[in-house]
Amino acid sequence: MYIQKAILLALVGVTATVRAQTTDDEGSPLLTPSKPPLTEPYVAPTEPKYNYAEVMHKSYLFYHSQKSGHLPYQRLAWRSHSCKNCIGAHGEDLSQGWYEAANTMKWGLPYGFTATQLAYNIFMFGDAMKSVDELAEGLELMKWGADYLINAHHNDTHFVGQLGVSALGPISKQIELDVDFNYWGPPEEYEDWVPTGLPHTAYYSSADDPASEIAGEYGAAMAATAAIWREYNSTYADELIDHSIRLYKLATEHPGSYVNSSQNAFEWATFWYPSTRYEDEIAWNAGWLYAATKDPQWLDQAKYWYQKSNESWYEYSWDEKGAGMHVLMYGLTKDEFFYNNAVEYFDFFLPGPKQQAKFTPRGLAYVDHWGSVGYSGNIAFLMLAFAKSLGWDHPKSKELTTFAIQQINYALGDYGYSWVVGFGDNYPQMPYHKSSYNAYIDYPMRGRFQDEVEGDFTGSKTKQRFVLYGAVEGGPNIDDTYHDDRTNYEYSEVTQDYNAAWTGAIAGLIDYYGFDKFEPYTDCGLDLGWTHPNASAQPAWPADDCYHTCNKGCPRGQMSSSHSWKMLMNQVNFDGTPITNQKLVSTSNKKSNVTVAGDKSASKAASGTSKSSSGNSSKAIGSALGLVMISFALLF
Repeated sequence: MYIQKAILLALVGVTATVRAQTTDDEGSPLLTPSKPPLTEPYVAPTEPKYNYAEVMHKSYLFYHSQKSGHLPYQRLAWRSHSCKNCIGAHGEDLSQGWYEAANTMKWGLPYGFTATQLAYNIFMFGDAMKSVDELAEGLELMKWGADYLINAHHNDTHFVGQLGVSALGPISKQIELDVDFNYWGPPEEYEDWVPTGLPHTAYYSSADDPASEIAGEYGAAMAATAAIWREYNSTYADELIDHSIRLYKLATEHPGSYVNSSQNAFEWATFWYPSTRYEDEIAWNAGWLYAATKDPQWLDQAKYWYQKSNESWYEYSWDEKGAGMHVLMYGLTKDEFFYNNAVEYFDFFLPGPKQQAKFTPRGLAYVDHWGSVGYSGNIAFLMLAFAKSLGWDHPKSKELTTFAIQQINYALGDYGYSWVVGFGDNYPQMPYHKSSYNAYIDYPMRGRFQDEVEGDFTGSKTKQRFVLYGAVEGGPNIDDTYHDDRTNYEYSEVTQDYNAAWTGAIAGLIDYYGFDKFEPYTDCGLDLGWTHPNASAQPAWPADDCYHTCNKGCPRGQMSSSHSWKMLMNQVNFDGTPITNQKLVSTSNKKSNVTVAGDKSASKAASGTSKSSSGNSSKAIGSALGLVMISFALLF
């Protein structure tokens, strides 16, 4: 073993992965919010303090920065087609959906949670979204995510539990071969520059190698999506329900967790996203099947698995669904049992004798150092959803809404710093996000060794080249201090799940304060990158589109202000021609000739960027050494 490691080190110069540590120096100062903590109990404003319609619009826009696949239209000048070779072992098209964070991974459990939560948002607050013309955007995003899940479900015994390779080798963090985690460029060029040349690979969970939590979460996401989409396409909803039931059957008849899998990909998934249990996801799946079908057998199944997962009742996240089950099931049944469990969970956070949660001095509920703002958003969403189920005037609802408003407003700038990129006067300038820094239309280090690109990305104090609108960053320390840089990424990381329940909480505040307090927000005035010299031509949105433009006069709340929604419902391309099956661009060509999403600009960007023979050599050497590295890594 030691000889093998020595050979590998000598051949390819693999060094230990050193994770960034919190620093406080001139290059990375520890910052403190400009406003002092409250000295008295928090009182929620009776009128909305912030434009929550703007926050929701930008939160949905964040998911466009994460989108994967062949895009039907280009919303951001700096994002185009990607995942061009994402084909499963059985020919499945796995290109759609979205990426996890700064990387291009699709881990099953957090992906499924995000898809379920985005549906849950609409399930609870769809009318509020519709009132500010965001419902069409939410439905479109849901379908993009669910279509990936449909394709990932190969048959009754196999489904894709993960797409992508974060790393190869032993789970020691002393020596391993980072793959996706050592790629620092744009998703559009992943196939060209990824270390080892390894494409996005599909890893399957099965009856013999189970992942009941992923199957349950996928099933929950598809049932929740069906519950919303039935109004617009009943055939699609039926297809989703069929997949959900089959996944539920697989999860229950072949129980087990991916944390016990011997596949190296799932070993790494366990390192980054360790699943605590799977019973709560099975309950979650059954609960959403009941929500979508009203079939009492699913209520019985939901109750059965809910009782078996009682240790999950005190958290709501990508890992634990127990607290979400309290709220969902109470809303569906009005059963006092679920009411009492929900209240017990909320009282852990609410002021009073049962409060046990930690808080920062300025009032942020501090569940975990990683993603503290995201966790508080999850809690805020559940409180608002429960308050709506009770009725906004219910005595308990006053406590719940006050707490939720405090959490959301903290993150939007109550203390002088907004944790939402592109919102407010003082927001993060250097989120830990690769493609908004190294975009395919602005990639100065294209062709350089990836360790050089990484050094620039993590060490440079250069601000993001493009605004990552709507992204919710990780959050502060327990004392409210923080860093705004890419080096200390536990503060500046953005992920799919941080924004998921957060978006629903924002919709909940629009519902709570009243639809008439808000006007629809649009892309008008946003810097989406179209003035960049390498950008393609901006999409020519029609005159009756008021969502992506500065156009006026569209009827409010009728979902007719978005041309992209019409494209989806009428199955037409941007120019109105019928959609045909489009094959993804082959990675054998350096650039696509498809112009819908601006690939001409990529060619222009490449020609305007130094791409020396040494850069091309680095790619060739990297690919050759990659084969050697894979061979040796697999020995460990």
